[in-house]
Amino acid sequence: MYAGSLGRVALCITALWIFPAGLGKGYNRCELAKELRTKHKASEKQLATWVCIARHESEFNTTAYGHAQSDHGLFQISGRYWCSEDEAGDSAINACGLSCDSLKDDDISDDFVCARRIYRQHQKLSGNGFNAWVVYRPHCVDGKGTKYLEGCFP
Repeated sequence: MYAGSLGRVALCITALWIFPAGLGKGYNRCELAKELRTKHKASEKQLATWVCIARHESEFNTTAYGHAQSDHGLFQISGRYWCSEDEAGDSAINACGLSCDSLKDDDISDDFVCARRIYRQHQKLSGNGFNAWVVYRPHCVDGKGTKYLEGCFP
């Protein structure tokens, strides 16, 4: 019986090694800030807020999925309006024109394009595009997010 248990443990470890949990990426705050600034041209004025939102929405995890609200990826973008959750593309309005699965990989280009679209839409609606994210007011408003850039750009 003991040998059988060891065999199952070895099989599980091997399976986890061969089939990793996801194809996403976990960032640290400075890695994300640098990528958003250089590769995705995030404005200096908004950079700290974007990093703060990613921290509080997904803990910088590109594979994050919020089951209760059907939110996807680094910025927890809603599958109810912004992306499509089914292969046919029929499950949502899909305002960003992409699959929700594409928000849960290690390429955040489409995530940030969609996040900017959400920002612009909410900027028109409320005067502050970051209001689209519920974490903004308690964690990132009024410069609270600047701590996420400390030491990132010496």
